[in-house]
Amino acid sequence: MRITPIMRSQYRISYIATLAICAIAIAVALGSRSSTARPNDSSTATPYYSMLPAGSALPSGKECAKTASGDTFEPVPQNGPENDHKLSAADLTTYKSEASAGEGGAPGSYLTRVDGQFTGTTDAILKWASCKWGFDENVTRATAVNETHWRQTELGDVSDGTSLGILQIKTRDYPSTCESVASSQNTANVTNPDCYSYLSTAFTADYKLAQQRACFEGKISYLTSEAPPSGYPAYPNGTPDQMMWGCVGWWYSGHWYDSGALNYISEVQGYLATRTWMQSGGVGD
Repeated sequence: MRITPIMRSQYRISYIATLAICAIAIAVALGSRSSTARPNDSSTATPYYSMLPAGSALPSGKECAKTASGDTFEPVPQNGPENDHKLSAADLTTYKSEASAGEGGAPGSYLTRVDGQFTGTTDAILKWASCKWGFDENVTRATAVNETHWRQTELGDVSDGTSLGILQIKTRDYPSTCESVASSQNTANVTNPDCYSYLSTAFTADYKLAQQRACFEGKISYLTSEAPPSGYPAYPNGTPDQMMWGCVGWWYSGHWYDSGALNYISEVQGYLATRTWMQSGGVGD
């Protein structure tokens, strides 16, 4: 089932981004660009999580929490209430019931693994979710910079599906994450108890990377019918890096290596290269 493309409200294309897209085309086509980033990019020495190949056994949230909880780096202290928010057992029952049939292209088996059962600093939460879903933690950090500069209470795409949370989950396409806004498109409802993607940073990161893992594993069936530009692999036949970057771009555009996805990928790679979250004032306000 084809979903509505996930389009951000501001479609940012610049001359510099265009040049960056050309660089991506060469790297992706050759399959030579490594997504693995340098470890110790936060202020706390904890194990660094890199991308796990397709088909890998993924660690549990509890396993990941044992190490991620040691990450005390917090450049966005205003996220504190949302970082401390965990879904209750009743919340999880409701969410999983709604997500079990799948949405946004991802099968329910991926989405029902989401629970958001972690609290910590913003950096620790991004690290925990990356560990749980087998993705390079710095790519997750850079994606969060591109989406919101790490602000969990950011509202995006207002009047165009309404996206919420640090990684901007669009309520129209993923209604299980905030039924109150999905059904009404009224942003006054973001503090309702069923608006998990606004209330909980950990849930938001957990859910977004569940969708990304489903994409990475070749489970987004509608993408198989899309023809990418010359030099890019058809879905899901890319190398691990091609698949990972294609799925990063898919989150933005809803398509496989289209122009919107390519521009978004170049932006994320720019933040990855500069480690914006480690710079003074790089994230947050």
